[in-house]
Amino acid sequence: MDCTTKFNDFISNISLTDSMKQELRNAYRELKNKLNSHIISKDIISMFLQGSYARHTGVKPISKEDKIDVDLIVVTRFDYQKVTPKQALNAFIPFLEENYKGKYRIQGRSLGIKLGNCDIDLVPMALPNATVQRFLVDAFNNNAYTESFYRADSTISTIKRYAKVDGEWKKEPLKIPDREAGKWDDTHPIAQIFWTQEMNERTNGEYIRMVRALKWWKKNFCKGADTIKSYPLEHFIGNSCCVGQNSLAALITGTLYNMASYGITKPYLPDRGVPQHDVFSRVTDSDYKNFIITIRDIYIKAKEALEEPNLYESSVKWKSIFGDLFPTYDNNGPKFTRRDESSSPTKPSRYA
Repeated sequence: MDCTTKFNDFISNISLTDSMKQELRNAYRELKNKLNSHIISKDIISMFLQGSYARHTGVKPISKEDKIDVDLIVVTRFDYQKVTPKQALNAFIPFLEENYKGKYRIQGRSLGIKLGNCDIDLVPMALPNATVQRFLVDAFNNNAYTESFYRADSTISTIKRYAKVDGEWKKEPLKIPDREAGKWDDTHPIAQIFWTQEMNERTNGEYIRMVRALKWWKKNFCKGADTIKSYPLEHFIGNSCCVGQNSLAALITGTLYNMASYGITKPYLPDRGVPQHDVFSRVTDSDYKNFIITIRDIYIKAKEALEEPNLYESSVKWKSIFGDLFPTYDNNGPKFTRRDESSSPTKPSRYA
């Protein structure tokens, strides 16, 4: 059965708490204010958060060692044809020494900063064209985004408006530094954010909740697939999303069916906005094979849970997939019989 109320409780149980959201807001606000007060600000056009928490697809940490990881995209005036990735990253060292001495580390593509329970990766981007600059300023250089990026409706509205009016921005990825390779690579975080919001609307707000559920399952119960990190998993879920289902349980089951239908040979997954980039490039063949085999087993369990006519027994089966944070119904409560029409997806079509 759909077990809608228990799925609602489960998603709430695995999502960021209000205090975690506030800590992330505070960390972002502090870092942004310090950057704007430093001489480095003359080289900054705009800043915005990227990653699962910015897309609302993140789940809460599972241990004290597990931090809230988020990327702070800092769009700069650095010309990638004149400034090397190493020079771009090093330009922020004086700022970090002054404000976060002993709390930062230099990484291949970013500068990692520890702020309480948050790990923020400061990612400098090279100078984009004028249209993209205007869009970034309109979308992110405002108090609404600074104070409540987690629910920044004004930013989403701006993204939608530019998608219709100035659609050329979609063809202009940003440049991210690769210090080790000594070159600038293409990336399109805005396309990822927009794609996620668009898919969430197509599924009546259930896509984001499904991604959280499957990320929680992967993080806690999927073994032998360590190279399938948070975003590659999210991307794969998105490519497999079974649009048109009438409940979160049915959406999860249909999407697992689509994921399970992939072969055991690792596919090429083109990134949003940068199709020449394979999201699965760092996923090992063995990890992918293990993951698909596990997904096939989980799909069978999800199908059984969805088709189970007894509400209590169905919730127990869902709990066996998602763990103790998935609550069950009272076994002494009212009994339910199978509906004439099951919400189990029948040959769901894969969304690409």
